[in-house]
Amino acid sequence: MQTSDRAPPPPVRGFQHLRHGLAARISRIAVLAGRHPLTVGALGTLLSLGAVGLTLVTLAAGRQDAIDHARDTSRSVISILSSDVQHNFELADLSLQAVAAGLRDPVVMNLDPGIRHKVLFERTATARYISAVTALDEDGNVVEYGAGTPPQANFADRDYFYVHEQSRDLGLYISKPYHSRLRNHAGSIALSRRIEKADGSFGGIAAVAIDLDYFQQLLDKLDVGTHGIALILRNDGTLVARSPALDDSTQFVVLRSPMFRRMLEGKNGSYEAVSPVDGRTRLYTFARIPGTTLIAAVAPAEDDMLAEWKGRSEIVGASALFVSGTFVVVIWLLAFALRDRTAMQSRLEHMAQTDSLTGLNNRRTLDKALLTEWQRMQRTGRELSVLFIDADHFKKYNDEHGHAVGDQALKRIAAGLERHLRRPGDLVARYGGEEFVAVLPDTGERGALNVAEAIRREIEVCHHAEGVRRIPALTVSIGCGTAGQAGDASLDAFMRRTDAALYAAKTAGRNRVAPAAPVDL
Repeated sequence: MQTSDRAPPPPVRGFQHLRHGLAARISRIAVLAGRHPLTVGALGTLLSLGAVGLTLVTLAAGRQDAIDHARDTSRSVISILSSDVQHNFELADLSLQAVAAGLRDPVVMNLDPGIRHKVLFERTATARYISAVTALDEDGNVVEYGAGTPPQANFADRDYFYVHEQSRDLGLYISKPYHSRLRNHAGSIALSRRIEKADGSFGGIAAVAIDLDYFQQLLDKLDVGTHGIALILRNDGTLVARSPALDDSTQFVVLRSPMFRRMLEGKNGSYEAVSPVDGRTRLYTFARIPGTTLIAAVAPAEDDMLAEWKGRSEIVGASALFVSGTFVVVIWLLAFALRDRTAMQSRLEHMAQTDSLTGLNNRRTLDKALLTEWQRMQRTGRELSVLFIDADHFKKYNDEHGHAVGDQALKRIAAGLERHLRRPGDLVARYGGEEFVAVLPDTGERGALNVAEAIRREIEVCHHAEGVRRIPALTVSIGCGTAGQAGDASLDAFMRRTDAALYAAKTAGRNRVAPAAPVDL
């Protein structure tokens, strides 16, 4: 025997079964959605709102990230700025200490004035940020001047002279900003140290003047955005430098607003506040410059910090709203379309199950109901009764009165049947032409005969009742059959036995009810 080299066929049946099962589930979901369109629309709307909410949360997180990034950048800038100022102040302090030591040394003071000048000021000659080095005696008079011959000037009124005169252990002092009387009123601050006589009494001070342009140049090099600012101020609130610079009329202002008070009271920190100068919201990040009484602050404007985020947020937000709004519209349109489809399907199913003339169930529905009730009777042992109803001499009735009247007569018979068959489970159907069938579950023969007789009598007299549109009289013949668990061998046998009862009623003269013959066991 030769074996085949062909591969076995693919499992097509399994795939088709899976596809059919999936299609059936989708169809059930569609039907369920069509029955509850408001629920589907509400769920779709909630999902859309949830998506918009998630977008807003994401955008809010992005905004906070932008602020955090600006804060971290500001801290880095302040760290670099503070390091530069601290380093230069340390160099200036070394120069001051050298000058103070030389002034206390008799050997140096007894040197030739030219040589003494070089010894005292050689460390400050190359420091371009130092504008002047001055030594004052105990009365505030200039006794040594780094730029040349000491001028005839007295600075006892300066704060740096007064504080050293009053305090012996002050150390390095950083003065308030002032306009220099020796350098064309140039804005300056002074770094100073006390000079003591041999007996420890106050002997004057040594001071280094630093132009405020040094600080201004440092701040102007910083990139703090189009509307941002950078500050250096003393711990008493006196403004030393600001970028962008303020008008000359506002120089040396003391910042005492609540916004700046947080800087003066803390060591370092960051906070958002509205500027009292231009009304812009800024992120103020500050830190004290180590070894000094100065505070460095950088404050990028909120508009600059969030410019990129705002542009991105407008695009993302508009897109999210558009997509979510479109989704909501589509969901509601789909929900109502499914509702209409389900309603149409229900109408079609109803039309497929009912008789168009009488509105009763049709034969297809009857066959399904009979089979279901027969199987239930077999399981439970409860009795099942069926009525066969037939209009007497209906062909002759139609010929004499016309089909329109005949249709009205059939509708009246159907209405009478429905009035007497109202229990849950009862079913009445048009079997064909002028024949009707009624199914009465859990009903014995006596009960079925009573119902049949009531139906027959109503149809006989309703044509003459007051308030009812008069049509020619019509009667019916009814065959009544009852089945039990130990009775008929099959449903077909039971139906034939009931049909024979109808035939017996017609043979006996019509307009009567005839019970089915007992089962021949």
